[in-house]
Amino acid sequence: MTRTQYNNGDEITLTECGCDGCSPSIINGVLCHETGCPDSWRDDSNSCEWCGQSFFAQERGQEFCDEECEDLWRQFLYW
Repeated sequence: MTRTQYNNGDEITLTECGCDGCSPSIINGVLCHETGCPDSWRDDSNSCEWCGQSFFAQERGQEFCDEECEDLWRQFLYW
């Protein structure tokens, strides 16, 4: 397994194991990070809190697919 990027597009520097934070395994064809891996969020698909679109986060804890959805959610919240 040689990967050079996480699913969100960030570069992997330790390409021989496929992750900078752990040595992931492939189980039934699915890449599985070790429990507690600090970089596993980079491969997890998220659902936008506003529009529901699936996306890969560019930052840890990102809840919206883009700034427009975040702005719309905030406008609705404080309306």
